[in-house]
Amino acid sequence: MQTANILAAILIASLPLSAAAGETLTREQMSRQIIGKELTATRKGVNIRLRYLPAGEVTVKMLLLSFSGTWDFEGDSICMTMAGGPRKGRNCVTFTALGGNRFLNSEGLAMTVQD
Repeated sequence: MQTANILAAILIASLPLSAAAGETLTREQMSRQIIGKELTATRKGVNIRLRYLPAGEVTVKMLLLSFSGTWDFEGDSICMTMAGGPRKGRNCVTFTALGGNRFLNSEGLAMTVQD
């Protein structure tokens, strides 16, 4: 029993907690650092709020508009499928750590985790 506890502690200690600045996040890191949290960004002067909910839904709010859809992982990318809005259809992105609570998605949008 004690051996199992030691092995479990070693396994947990070896898991990456957060990505270093400049590092692309893995699926596990995204699950801990992005999923279920509100992400904010500004593109062309428009404030954007995005949330990947743990149940696989995604919400996007900007100006007076809001859109929703679904998301899933594809390797180390997050893919969202939107029924409408400017991002209609399926789009996949990766996230790179910028340090602290800031990330850059593969489309060049810098995002900040709010909670």
